[in-house]
Amino acid sequence: MFSKAHSIKPFCADAERFGEMLFSVDSFSETEDFFIYTPAEIIGQNMAIGACSDLLACGVCPQMLLQSWNIDDSKDQIYYEKIAQGIEYVLAKYGAKCIGGDIGTATPWSWTATVGAKFIQEPITRITKRRIPFDLYISNPLGKANLAAITNGALATFSINDPVAPEALFATDSSGGFFDALENFRRVNEGMSLEFDSQKVISPDVIAQLKGCDPILSLIGGVGEYELVYGMPHGVSAPGIKIGEGNFFDKSENDFRWEYGRMKKSPPDYRSLSPDQWLVATNNYLKEMIK
Repeated sequence: MFSKAHSIKPFCADAERFGEMLFSVDSFSETEDFFIYTPAEIIGQNMAIGACSDLLACGVCPQMLLQSWNIDDSKDQIYYEKIAQGIEYVLAKYGAKCIGGDIGTATPWSWTATVGAKFIQEPITRITKRRIPFDLYISNPLGKANLAAITNGALATFSINDPVAPEALFATDSSGGFFDALENFRRVNEGMSLEFDSQKVISPDVIAQLKGCDPILSLIGGVGEYELVYGMPHGVSAPGIKIGEGNFFDKSENDFRWEYGRMKKSPPDYRSLSPDQWLVATNNYLKEMIK
């Protein structure tokens, strides 16, 4: 609906291009992003990493950030100061600056950031540059954020990653989980095939702690870790972990497979489900893929 109203085309890239600039907007809240049990400093770092990851997926380092706070005044000033320090820590790592913003009130609190940067080389998008054989990489193993959501635990600090290599064919971040990242590629690349090793994707911490459930559930859930997922020309090495290989064919359908399953449709949209249905929807989706 918003896309039609503003005549924009979403889903093609993690950030939007305007002239020689790239921009992205991300919002976070205490409850929607599972920050209730997370220390304030880590909340700040994770939110900043999440906001910056959209530019990193396009191969660009963030240069500036604008923020908008809706503050829940039941929290004290020290709490928000620690969050702000976490945000500033990440910006300093990238040499970026917060240049201002706005403050309001809301319960629960929420934070919105707009990040921007100039680009020199053509930005990397979710649409492949060339339809050639590729290797699929992730910046770090995944699943710990969904594990924390399942167990009502604190989120671990997200990784501060470099931008994806300029040789990358396509890229996105895992803001909605690993399978959501794959869906980003499926949505805009016809005839893409991929085979990946799920055991290389899942964090060892998840395998050790998620007992009684299939660890791959941690890759389906919608809690993001903002790791980078990207395709490199086959045989061209890159930082991160190689998890699979793929190619393109002259057909409209996609074929994404792993050891015992095949991706047949998009993951659940958790925003349209009540929290008590999240795990049920995740289990059902896994069952459909391994039929």
